Formats: sequence, C-alpha cells, structure tokens
Amino acid sequence: MRKRPDELRADFQQFYGLNLSGAGREYGMLHAAALVAQLPRESRCVRLENPEKEWGDGLYMLHAAEHALRVLAWQQTEDAAKRRNFPKPLPTPADRARVQRRLERTDVDRINRILGIEGGV
Repeated sequence: MRKRPDELRADFQQFYGLNLSGAGREYGMLHAAALVAQLPRESRCVRLENPEKEWGDGLYMLHAAEHALRVLAWQQTEDAAKRRNFPKPLPTPADRARVQRRLERTDVDRINRILGIEGGV
C-alpha cells in the first residue's frame, strides 16, 4: 500500500466498491490484505508490478490471430516460396518487460571496459 497508495485506492473502489479509508473500521485489515492479494490482472496495481499482465487474455488471443493472418498473407508471396522475410509478431507487454529487465541488468561500465571506452558514454 505504501508503494502505490493512489492506485490501490482506485482499484479498491473500482473492483470492490470499497473505500480504502474504511479498512480497519468497516472491514478488517486481514480482509483488505486478502482483497489486495486477489486483485484482478486488469487492476492498476497488478499491471504496475507485472507489466506483462497489461494485456488480458483477449488481447493476447487477438495478437496471435493478427500474426496468424499476416503469416497466411505472407504464405501467398514469393518471399514464402524462398523462405525469407517471415513476419515477426508485434512485441507484447511481456516482450517489452523482458527487454526492460535485460537492460536494467546490463553492466554499462563492464561493456565500456571491454570496448575500451574511458569514462563511459
């Protein structure tokens, strides 16, 4: 709650119809904690903690269908006959989160030393 109080307040109101200020009076703290743990994937808090959950199942299915249609169209081309330029799927929130985590783990100083760059970029 301390990390994202505004988002949690909005999620409680939207998904449970509860005012977060009532925690401890109108409903118990254990009840509030259970509700926080069970917030749906569409909630602000869940999406902020897990960017790959930004899309629901429906959007991931639509993404797969869109890519399948592009593959079907590609199969009718000369590129397909020569097995080149296969359509790549568009990046998903999960893909972007994976790239972001990789970037955050990158040791820029080590790379600069390997490349012989003094003082960084």
